[in-house]
Amino acid sequence: MNRTVDTLQIQLRKGEFLPEAFEVSFDVLENLDSLNIALSEKEKMRLRGRIDRVDIGETEEKVYVKVIDYKSGNRRFDLAALYYGLQLQLVVYMNAAVELVQKKYPDKEAVPAAMLYYRVADPMVEGETLSEEDINGRILQELKMTGIVNENDEAVRMLDGEFTDKSDILPLERKKDGSFSAVSSVITEEDMRTVSNYVNRKIRSIGREILDGNISVNPCELGAEKACTYCVYRHVCGFEAGAEGYQPRKLAKLKAEEALERMREET
Repeated sequence: MNRTVDTLQIQLRKGEFLPEAFEVSFDVLENLDSLNIALSEKEKMRLRGRIDRVDIGETEEKVYVKVIDYKSGNRRFDLAALYYGLQLQLVVYMNAAVELVQKKYPDKEAVPAAMLYYRVADPMVEGETLSEEDINGRILQELKMTGIVNENDEAVRMLDGEFTDKSDILPLERKKDGSFSAVSSVITEEDMRTVSNYVNRKIRSIGREILDGNISVNPCELGAEKACTYCVYRHVCGFEAGAEGYQPRKLAKLKAEEALERMREET
């Protein structure tokens, strides 16, 4: 707990964002369109959940929004998994947070800045002659948040005012020419909207399938990730991997830009 509190303070001090809300339950957000998905003229689906943390950074014209989800294990934001409907949670949180902030600041434009995972841990670092400063620096790198960041220069500066070549709190790194490197997890503000709209569409499609009674056992695999690995129903669903007629859906691996392009085409 001490490590987590210390690290979260350091991450906040490096930017201009301030916490706006903690443990935001969807139960108290009854009037948000992003949580009440219309499936037909007579049917709608209401989402349930809880946003761990919402931060905001204000300018004269905009309010930038950052959502953080605390995790006990390593979690990476994967646009391909999002495209297939396997990783929608963080974007749902952002959609709700942006709508909530827009209602609170009606005279400014609410803009998504970052959707992030923070791993709650106290990692160990190796080294024989490291100073305390070096050790803490390495630990900070180990606890760097993962997710996706709006590449807007103003948003990036407000998220990490000390970022030049490599951020030690965000998944950001610059090349010598100032552009973001391939390991940076960034997309444009326009693509942030594309992802938001696509997730709303995907949720509506999933809701429709639920109402239509589609409950077939149809697990998928995406690279090394297999739906059955941690499924609590694996012993009762009747799916026997390897048996004749029981083949999981093998989803094609997509690069981030390929996944984004498909989302653009479908929204």
